[in-house]
Amino acid sequence: MPHDDHPLASYVLRVNGTDRPVTDAWIGESLLYVLRERLGLAGAKDGCSQGECGACNVQVDGRLVASCLVPAVTAAGNEVRTVEGLAQDGRPSDVQRALARCGAVQCGFCVPGMAMTVHNLLEGNPAPTELETRQALCGNLCRCSGYRGVVDAVKEVVAEREAYDEDDADGEADPPRIPHQAGPGAGGVNPSAFGVTGPGDQPQDQPYDQSHGQDGGQA
Repeated sequence: MPHDDHPLASYVLRVNGTDRPVTDAWIGESLLYVLRERLGLAGAKDGCSQGECGACNVQVDGRLVASCLVPAVTAAGNEVRTVEGLAQDGRPSDVQRALARCGAVQCGFCVPGMAMTVHNLLEGNPAPTELETRQALCGNLCRCSGYRGVVDAVKEVVAEREAYDEDDADGEADPPRIPHQAGPGAGGVNPSAFGVTGPGDQPQDQPYDQSHGQDGGQA
């Protein structure tokens, strides 16, 4: 039996709340490649292909990942959110608007990944200190404007949300979600890509590697 050096798979990615089929794709294609080249979602950028720059950051099941390092087939059956999914009813999210107002957007190449990092940070920590913000941004590289505008944008979003919560005090907020970062080498191909399911015929969850440093250095 001949050996196939390029095995193919067909699977469905749930991206920004919509099921997107991917057919006859090489199983080694990265999530970044599939999002950009197969699904036409060009927000995530290919800055380094090594998980070092943060330009391709997306969320998979609520975890921030470098999509250039995630084989797309492993995300089958999981919820993927890209920068395109931050907008609500066609209007940029408060994070995106704040980044623009605070001068954090220069060439625009790093900003989609930066927006995803800030969005992820505020999901898990609704009122981060400046140090916590800079720690979260350690994995996002910017060659144009520096990071002052991004830090200011985070403060602005926090202030806006706190003011909104005070105006809507009758509502009860959900507890903050603390993002979970999987350990190195914890990835794997989701069996649902090949029609294999776990107990109870439910796709098995798979963790994702997080390559961004958390050394607390200045962003």
